[in-house]
Amino acid sequence: MTKPSDRAHASTTASRASGWIGYACILAGIAVVALVLYAAGDGFEGWVLVGAIAAVVLIAVGVVMSALNLRRRRLRGSGGTPTHEPGLID
Repeated sequence: MTKPSDRAHASTTASRASGWIGYACILAGIAVVALVLYAAGDGFEGWVLVGAIAAVVLIAVGVVMSALNLRRRRLRGSGGTPTHEPGLID
C-alpha cells in the first residue's frame, strides 16, 4: 500500500506536464514567428498569413496553459505561501 501524501493536493504527472506543454507552445510560436519573417522576406504572402495565425494561436494557448497551471499551483498549493512551496526550495 502507498503512503498518503502530506500535501493537500499532490501534483500529478498530467498537471505538471500542462505547464511544460504551455512553455513548448510558446517556444513553438516564437519559432513560427521566425519562419513567418523569413517567408515574408521571400515574398510568400499566403504562407505569411497561415504562419501568423498559427503563431498567434500557439502563443495564446501557451500563455493560457502556463497561467492556468501557475494559478492552480498557487491556489491548491501545499500549505506554503503563494511564492514558496515547501519541498521545492527547502
